[in-house]
Amino acid sequence: MEPEQDAAGLLVELKAGSPAALTAIYEQYSGLVYRIAFQLTKSAADAGDVTQDVFMGLPEAIGSFTEFDKFEQWLRQTTARNSLMRLRQKRRRHEVSISRFQGLFTRSEPVLTRVELESAINQLSEPLRLVFILREVEGFSYDEIAETLGIRQGLAEVRLYRARQKLRKTLSGNVQA
Repeated sequence: MEPEQDAAGLLVELKAGSPAALTAIYEQYSGLVYRIAFQLTKSAADAGDVTQDVFMGLPEAIGSFTEFDKFEQWLRQTTARNSLMRLRQKRRRHEVSISRFQGLFTRSEPVLTRVELESAINQLSEPLRLVFILREVEGFSYDEIAETLGIRQGLAEVRLYRARQKLRKTLSGNVQA
């Protein structure tokens, strides 16, 4: 069976109330949900809470869900929204992790490069950082970013442009030092 058909089948089973389907969906998608939540909240504890919240609410949310082929996109947006709500509630635990952007680099690059990039991203204002992570790390479209953050698409584009400019300036300053 193809993965999409398998996921659609699991969603149908979940809609019918199958706990085994929820377990299978969790096993398939929890890594994605956790990664998005962690990159947005910058906290392992908050990312774990968001992951739990998303999957605990899934059986109820799936009741009105019909577009099974768009499940992953819906799940990504739901995760981003839950993460942003957690940030807004100021329950963040200010944890620091050097490995947060591991996927952006190959193993052959020096650790210093990863640390410099993470530091530069963390120096961005929250609005710029969120748009940058959603677009460049998670691959959200501008429409998805606008919908998720409740802003206009043009503003999302402007924020990404500004984030890139600030990162270039910050990172070029680190190279010269």
